[in-house]
Amino acid sequence: MAFALKVKNTQRKMSECPYVKHEDEETLTQEPVVTIENNYKRVSNELEEEIKHVDLKEAADAIGGNYDDSNGGGVIRLKMMNNEYEVRNEGLFKDNQYCQDSWSKIIIYDYVRMKGNISLTGDWVSLGHFPNTASHSKAFQKKAETKIAEKFDCNISGLKERCRELEGVELQGKIKTDYVCGFKLLPRVPIYLCFWDADEEYPASCKLHVDSSAEAYIDIEYLAYLLEWFVKIFVE
Repeated sequence: MAFALKVKNTQRKMSECPYVKHEDEETLTQEPVVTIENNYKRVSNELEEEIKHVDLKEAADAIGGNYDDSNGGGVIRLKMMNNEYEVRNEGLFKDNQYCQDSWSKIIIYDYVRMKGNISLTGDWVSLGHFPNTASHSKAFQKKAETKIAEKFDCNISGLKERCRELEGVELQGKIKTDYVCGFKLLPRVPIYLCFWDADEEYPASCKLHVDSSAEAYIDIEYLAYLLEWFVKIFVE
């Protein structure tokens, strides 16, 4: 069972199974290679089928998107990571072209179909706040938050400039830090970057928080990916 799960998750090949007979090896090597990207496409296609049956006007009101039916077909316009997208019943579009990026489709389709439709709580929490995310939280701190801290160590002015470039809004009062800035990953999925500059005793450090309502709007697995995506853009 463990090996089968690894095959399903593209971590192992079927031909590596110790119980495969020699005469079956040629047949297995002729099978289409299953890649992680294949899995992403499969998931995005499944979600796209669901979107075909979603009431886009109702969804737009729930998720903070802008609904438009002036061209005879309903469209939700929204931003993800400052990029503009259109959600139509036939799929996701960017710059009036059908979007081919599987992860963009997965995240936005999931966001639309979940219809969070609750108010932000105003409570800032880390990724580890949500159930079953302990391992993600540790990996995220190492891969993401540490990257920002190292990139802008002793360079808080550079950090502020980068925040402005990415349309961040400086905030005050919620957490005692040297600098706090808010961004919108999606219309109702804000992220809060908290930064402590280096001093004589400690190097710079960074924490990324989201509103505790986030799991009502997006699958936490997808949120973790979106946060890493944000960090990659932030430090490039």
